[in-house]
Amino acid sequence: MEMNCTQILEAANGKLLQAGNMETNITRLTIDSRDTAEGAFFIPLAGDRTDGHRFIRDAAQRGAIGCFSAIAADVALPKGLTVIGVPDTLQALQQVAAHYRKLFSLHMIGVTGSVGKTTTKDIIAAVLSQRFKTLATQGNLNNHIGLPLMLSRLDSTYEASVLEMGMSGAGEIDLLARLALPKIGVITNIGESHLEALGSREAIACAKRELLQHLPENGIAFINGDEPLLFDTSKKFRGKLVTFGFSSRCTMRCTNIVQHQDKKAICLEQHGFPSLTLVPPLPGRHNIYNVMAAVAVGRGLGVTDEEIVQGLSLTRLSGMRLEVVTTAGLHVINDTYNASPTSVAAAIDVLDELAGSAGKMAVLGDMLELGSLQTEGHRQVGRLVASKNLDALVVFGERAQEIATGALQAGFPQSRVHKATTHSEAAQTIRQLARPGDWVLIKGSRGMRMEDVLAALSGGVK
Repeated sequence: MEMNCTQILEAANGKLLQAGNMETNITRLTIDSRDTAEGAFFIPLAGDRTDGHRFIRDAAQRGAIGCFSAIAADVALPKGLTVIGVPDTLQALQQVAAHYRKLFSLHMIGVTGSVGKTTTKDIIAAVLSQRFKTLATQGNLNNHIGLPLMLSRLDSTYEASVLEMGMSGAGEIDLLARLALPKIGVITNIGESHLEALGSREAIACAKRELLQHLPENGIAFINGDEPLLFDTSKKFRGKLVTFGFSSRCTMRCTNIVQHQDKKAICLEQHGFPSLTLVPPLPGRHNIYNVMAAVAVGRGLGVTDEEIVQGLSLTRLSGMRLEVVTTAGLHVINDTYNASPTSVAAAIDVLDELAGSAGKMAVLGDMLELGSLQTEGHRQVGRLVASKNLDALVVFGERAQEIATGALQAGFPQSRVHKATTHSEAAQTIRQLARPGDWVLIKGSRGMRMEDVLAALSGGVK
């Protein structure tokens, strides 16, 4: 990080409570004292269960050269540590990140959407890395705390940055965009995530479009042109609008899907560019949208088609997203990071595609935060399970019982429906039902910790 404590004091408009090493550049910002290394600047946040101020001394012992402290906090200050008093440590973190971001001129891309934003971010970063030194969101650092931390990792050597922007309610994308100042915005789609908080898909679309409001007049918005809630309302965008999808109205469209050796290739057409045929790095129709977004962004920044194809082949995806693992003689699709009706449907399609004639089963947990769609959303997934004629359905969680109900109502045999009350029970059910070479999809909302089913299946005890 190219800032010292003196500059952080100014950026946060803070009060110097204790002076230490003020002029040495800080190595990084951190909110976890356990993650503190030599030269770091520690930001104690107050949470529901603990207060980071309790760990200031620990951070200093691990090498921190400075920290924030809420002015109202009663904290013993370790000697030699620069301590900057601020009214609110989280707000101070955001102020510093906003100030720091303005120090750099680079291609800043913000990515949001209900489903697929992490995968799209990963693919865009892989594409851009063929031409630019690129910083991309790591882990789940995509919210009002994580994004400022990602911004603090910028330095003058970076030429591009791809930042994921998550949300749980209205106004959150607005904040993240004000901090990151993207010139390019990508909206993958509008799904059912956060219906509980926002009430309707229209309200979700409105919240996602907050990203576009912060793009400059010479900015570019890349949106899913097959989503009416995005296509119809984004026409008012003041910059350049690029749409991607299967519809003929899209700027970039997928015109054909063909068999290429043992994989499927897609044919892309975009006005002003040559036709491009490529093999997506991931299966599933929904991932074609993610690839189209990455190709369009790459082209928009001058990346050649050859570099784009190379980048796609080198894509490294974040964990627990359509991650195929072979364990106990089975092919397991670990898609456990989160779930909504849209993403579960996409994952079931991938299961059907990859399994071919082999046996296939789905282990599905609750989908949370669906609000008024809670019952129907789960039953909708159940009907899809029935239409795919899976060999078995294992449901885990109270809400997931409605998946079973939907499947049964659609004619799925009762003998193929199984219920589990623990992760280990779900794993045991898989062992009892599956045959070597079968395919198993495991998916559910983050709060269900469905990855523990895979851990139990692989030999761990959960």
